[in-house]
Amino acid sequence: MNKSDSMTILIIFGITGNLAQKKVLPALYALYSNNLLPKNFKIIGLSRRSIQIDQIFVNSDIPQNNHQQYDNFKKIFEIQQFDSNDDQAYINLYQQFQNILQNQPIKLQLLFYLSIPPDIFKTIITKLGSNRLNQFNDQMQIRLLIEKPFGYDLSSAQQLISLLNKYFNEQQVFRIDHYLAKETVQNILIFRRFNPLFQTAWNNQHISSIEINTLESIDIEGRVDFYEHTGALRDQIQSHLFQLLTVTTMTLPTDLNNNDSIHLARHSLLANIQPMTNEKTLATNTFRAQYKNYREEVHNPNSTTETFASIRLEIQNSIWKGVPIRLTTGKALNEKKSEIIVNFSAVNENHTNQLTFRLQPNEGIDICLSVKKPGLDQKIQTTTMDFSYKNSFSNHYQPDPYEKVLLDSFRGDNNLFATSNEIIDSWRILQPVINYWQDHPENLKYYVKGQSKQTILC
Repeated sequence: MNKSDSMTILIIFGITGNLAQKKVLPALYALYSNNLLPKNFKIIGLSRRSIQIDQIFVNSDIPQNNHQQYDNFKKIFEIQQFDSNDDQAYINLYQQFQNILQNQPIKLQLLFYLSIPPDIFKTIITKLGSNRLNQFNDQMQIRLLIEKPFGYDLSSAQQLISLLNKYFNEQQVFRIDHYLAKETVQNILIFRRFNPLFQTAWNNQHISSIEINTLESIDIEGRVDFYEHTGALRDQIQSHLFQLLTVTTMTLPTDLNNNDSIHLARHSLLANIQPMTNEKTLATNTFRAQYKNYREEVHNPNSTTETFASIRLEIQNSIWKGVPIRLTTGKALNEKKSEIIVNFSAVNENHTNQLTFRLQPNEGIDICLSVKKPGLDQKIQTTTMDFSYKNSFSNHYQPDPYEKVLLDSFRGDNNLFATSNEIIDSWRILQPVINYWQDHPENLKYYVKGQSKQTILC
């Protein structure tokens, strides 16, 4: 059976939701426009209420500059009204796929995208599994695409993984973290491997500290229920920032194309981070704050949900021991910026090197160097060497991270997706922080919208 004898169907739970409208559908349209979708491809959008395809598209961020292409893209779509609590709905869906197999001698690849609130995960996973929508054989291959947050704490993550393991194998589960699909993040491993200048200096003998920041100028933008339940630590640090940490500091496997080796390296790195258990250490190395007026926005005068979080960690292995690593995220700040800053050990207090991976905006890499200032005197100043994707690859197609995530899931490539071990390790590290913050609500600080990271941490 060749590729023309196969069919790929993407089934999206929550087709009317913000994520599907703003990220998933535009990414699918871009893949379609660039002829990158699998042959014989179809999309089924599931919605609790009756809705027409045109209503879905008009509310999305899909560009409409090419009307013919736009109309053709809609033809691969099908919208179904679907009650995720009703077993019969899953039975009908299973029968729909069986009818396809009975009418055509093909291999069917089904991808269920859970673009839904996390509190619905368990219901849908259970009903998919108990209604035979979990198969993985020569005739039907089924995968799950799950958005973060994966669990609320260590216990809930373990329960969710246990439920998944009951119905699906690890190779079927694709936990999405679109940060790993950003061009600059993908480039970190290449940068480390193929630049000997930095490869040999990537350790505690030459690096004094690392900072990883995801800063946003927007507030929670009306996402009251989600953010009150989640907060900055769970929303960003447990997922995005921990994945950036592993890519930056993990021991590089011999083959960067070997997915098993990549996952093992990420898991090994996280396993070398010991949770903070001492209250004094937790008080010193963790910080949380909430922007003023947040409580009014969420209609909860007693809310202790953090909109800003910062933690300091150390990796307890021979390569990184003694190097402080600071992870910081926040909303309603004075800038939008995601970056990884590597500070090299100083020759003296005035002269050091700094390497910055810019994830957004203006993706690229900065190297801060000390050089002689032109003139007759031996005066030294700092200058920056700047690599920008936009300037260096202006003629190259630069896909959105969600395009990469979706394309890899169609191919069954799980390199950029977190494993169960990585998820458990991240929660294991953060659980004492969660417990400490719950036990000490008085430690919550406050800041005004538009304030800088530096002034909040002072």
